[in-house]
Amino acid sequence: MLVTKHAAELCALLVSDLHGELPSRILTALLTKGRCNVTQLGRHTSLGARHLRNGLAVLFQHNLLYTRIDNETRVASYDANPEACYNLIRTGKILDMVDRQFGSSERDVIQTLLQLGHARIGDLKQAFDSRNASVSSRSNGTNGHTNGMVSSDNELYVTLGRLIQADLVETVRADSFRNPIDVYHEIKTEATKIAPGEKATGTKHEQQQQIINRWRTFREQSKGVKRQLDQSRGRISKKRKLQNGHAASADYDDEDGLQHVPQLAPNMIVRVNHQKCLVELRNHSLANFAADALGDVTGEIYRVLLGLLTLEVSQCRPDTMVEDETPPPPPAATTTLDILDHLDDSIDVGYGVGKVKKENINQSSAEKTKVNPPQSDDESEESDNEQTSHRQSRSGISLDDDDEDDDDDEDESGDDHANGASHTKSVSQANGHRQTKVKFKEDSAPASRLDQLRQHLLLLKESKHKFIRHCGTNGRGQWTVDFAQLMDHVRESELDAVIEQSHGRYGLRLTRILREKGKLDEKMLHSAALMRKPDVQGKMLALQMAGLVDIQEVPKDSSRLANRTIFLWFFDGERTQAQLLDDVYKAMLRALQTLQVERHKERNILSFVERKDVQGKEEEVMGNDYLKRYNRHLERQEMLLGQVMRLDNMISVFRDF
Repeated sequence: MLVTKHAAELCALLVSDLHGELPSRILTALLTKGRCNVTQLGRHTSLGARHLRNGLAVLFQHNLLYTRIDNETRVASYDANPEACYNLIRTGKILDMVDRQFGSSERDVIQTLLQLGHARIGDLKQAFDSRNASVSSRSNGTNGHTNGMVSSDNELYVTLGRLIQADLVETVRADSFRNPIDVYHEIKTEATKIAPGEKATGTKHEQQQQIINRWRTFREQSKGVKRQLDQSRGRISKKRKLQNGHAASADYDDEDGLQHVPQLAPNMIVRVNHQKCLVELRNHSLANFAADALGDVTGEIYRVLLGLLTLEVSQCRPDTMVEDETPPPPPAATTTLDILDHLDDSIDVGYGVGKVKKENINQSSAEKTKVNPPQSDDESEESDNEQTSHRQSRSGISLDDDDEDDDDDEDESGDDHANGASHTKSVSQANGHRQTKVKFKEDSAPASRLDQLRQHLLLLKESKHKFIRHCGTNGRGQWTVDFAQLMDHVRESELDAVIEQSHGRYGLRLTRILREKGKLDEKMLHSAALMRKPDVQGKMLALQMAGLVDIQEVPKDSSRLANRTIFLWFFDGERTQAQLLDDVYKAMLRALQTLQVERHKERNILSFVERKDVQGKEEEVMGNDYLKRYNRHLERQEMLLGQVMRLDNMISVFRDF
């Protein structure tokens, strides 16, 4: 994560809001000054040793900093972890994701771990036991399941086992608090170290392979317990049925209670794996994107497909340390039958697709597979263009584009048109538009659920965003997702939306032309954009002031006169995204600062509402004027936090996904 001024201030504000001013003050010094030891931190923060120890302990407990111990001096130094600091803002999204995919018991455990940072399993057991005892005393022995909370030790172990198998919870070791960059450099130094008087052993390729193997061993240290559970219990399934509002566990039952309870060591330390949480959040975002583009049913099918493909995916982006030295692994694939098995029976896959006779479908075009992902968008477009003529010749869709044919049809079938006028009118009113010229010829025999599911998958495949790729061979229906190309499409769409909102459709047109053509002469730009030259100059100047485009001067000779110079406009996508990220950080920071000001203005009312004898009785206890002020504050808080969450979606798309 590139820590800019606004990103550092945002991280410090989040830590201050959740953990207090003391840890935030220390974190600010680490973000601005870099790695420091205790003596240097005392000089930068003007804090005493006792306050520094307390603040560092809070940051260490919540995994917000890295530690490094010098091998010679044995002095510990500390470095900020900006990714973990920023992830504090995603706590609500993570809890909603866990509750949606697993259930309330898993949400309860994840929420406790997020509050504690990292904890021993024995301490978690003790904390849940004390909480359940207090809840039972207040509710006169009512079962804790009514509130969706973990109510027994066996349920806690089963829930932790499921979360560890899903990789949402990882074990913590001493190396988990070290900066991964330091660990990689240490591995690289040891692998290439040559003792005095000795010759180098092995080639550079062997040394690099040794570095990669040791690095992967370090990255997989936290997955030892997960592998043991996978071997003893088998892979988990995210498909769980809700019973009376409580998610029923596949491994735990209150009646017999002791089946398949994993044996977890009480001294084992666990914490939330935010990298895997980002993978699940990416799946949710892509499924919503597909639902907006192709319909809700297709989006739910895509959600199931993404869940199957990312079962063993631990992070969204490839490892930057070894991605250049090793070829990328083949993408995971799943079959149509697997998707059908994991799809909820309540989803009607007959919605969202047209019904066409089988003889009107070009099977060779629809079932065409691509074993390898396309290297570029141009390759995909060329492949699609080759199939266009086949689709038009054998399509089950009749497009009445010829006006003369329409007139002839009207003359020949006037009576039929009059008889079906009421039906046509009802259809157009139901759709809310005029009668469409696209007519589907329905098959008399109803299609099976499997065939209908395949139609949704083919719809995802043929989309302009290329949501999935048909990669099956030997007649098997296998599907995969090229996440790199797909996220490029999503980032491009998000960037286009930002440019259009800020500079209008003409600004979007000019940036798209530069993105496609590369560097373009100023004299050719207005003809390519079909705009007047003064309008192009004014819009390009505004885009340049916003940092979206820039100009390069190429002199024709050494005189460097204006009439002897070529001015080339160009669009730098990476620089634009980096600047956009910093602008989003700044907007989030200002929104949270505004929320702090609003809370300070209404601090007396908020402190009154937080009293236990007032909670739930605000309308009865508070007067009308104070109640209106309180409701108005809640509305402003909801708007500000909603804006922050929307901005976080942009951060996720451009930086994390």
